[in-house]
Amino acid sequence: MKIKIFSFLVLAFSISAYSQEYDEKYFEISSVKTTVSSVSEKSENFVLKNEESSASKAVPVAAAGAIVNAGSTAWNIINNGQAVGNLSHYYASAVPSPMTWAEVVGWKGPKEIVYTMKCDNLYGITVLDLEYVVSFYYGGNVKGKGQYIANFTVKPRKFDIKWGFKFNMSLQISNPMNVGSAEDPLAYLQADLNWDFSSPLKKTRGFETYAVYGNGRFDDISAKSKELTSGIGDLEIPSQAPSIVW
Repeated sequence: MKIKIFSFLVLAFSISAYSQEYDEKYFEISSVKTTVSSVSEKSENFVLKNEESSASKAVPVAAAGAIVNAGSTAWNIINNGQAVGNLSHYYASAVPSPMTWAEVVGWKGPKEIVYTMKCDNLYGITVLDLEYVVSFYYGGNVKGKGQYIANFTVKPRKFDIKWGFKFNMSLQISNPMNVGSAEDPLAYLQADLNWDFSSPLKKTRGFETYAVYGNGRFDDISAKSKELTSGIGDLEIPSQAPSIVW
């Protein structure tokens, strides 16, 4: 009797999986929404340490006011539907060059920006429910000069995905810049958060671009770009457009 019940459950599961595999409404994504759910700032004692990861690539610059990345330049956050477990080893920092690690003091933060990302299918089912945190320390200075960035990172806080879907998310850090002066540098980091969400029927790709400053300012460049470009209408071509000769 137990064998018959077990066989029936296996058959029922197989039929259910088979029907979902070919259910276009289940696998078709109707919307992808990314929103900021909270912005906060903590006050923690922070000492910058020389802990470069194997993925770090410092930029060899020695000019006055030069700033280098003392951390990683790229890493995976979610890989093939699984949150990466060792994200504590991955971060980016924009610090002066040359320097000794103990001389950069006065850090503030961390500042944390919490994002939520949800994907719904044509049935209205939320097939992806993701919450991730962007965080960084800022305001580090050398003898009262400069404002630098430390331990910029992105980590998932919540990650739920339905059967049959795959999700990947990775981060790419640009070379840090000094957007202040040589005498009083202001560090700047830009990060591209790339993601793709796929089912057996379709793959959807997207990205978010973040700008971080040493004074604590945080800009979601991708959101601003969408706002700016949404106001651009269709291009109007005159009926009597001039001919072009090459």
